[in-house]
Amino acid sequence: MREFFDYKKIHKYPHMKPADVAIWERFIDKFPKAYDKVQYDFNVGDPPPFNPLGDDGEDLNQDMLYRLKIDVVGHSGDKIDIIELKPDAGPSTIGQVISYVTLFQRDEQPKKVLHAVIITDNIRTNMSVLTKSEGVKLIIV
Repeated sequence: MREFFDYKKIHKYPHMKPADVAIWERFIDKFPKAYDKVQYDFNVGDPPPFNPLGDDGEDLNQDMLYRLKIDVVGHSGDKIDIIELKPDAGPSTIGQVISYVTLFQRDEQPKKVLHAVIITDNIRTNMSVLTKSEGVKLIIV
């Protein structure tokens, strides 16, 4: 989704699961000035390896179902944060968010600095050292 939202709590977050909503709203409460605008459920990556158009050539947006989805893209000043919301974050979350940064960079070619961010309620063993070594910001709320 390419729509921009004000950075604040809203009634419904696009395609966000209840556990992710709880983490995100705690983050908003804790860091009320972190972003100017945000985008939710942001599609990145290649389209599916088949024609996603309907039989009559109509674009049914089916290709979006097959692309990867960034939970939140946070915009503030000269930076963009690619954010993965993950309950009980483990090492695979690091690869996930780094992949999203790579694809966002390729697809959008932003002029601003990109950062990989994991926001979670709990971390598994070794996450602090792994995120630090990979340059991923880790936030526990």
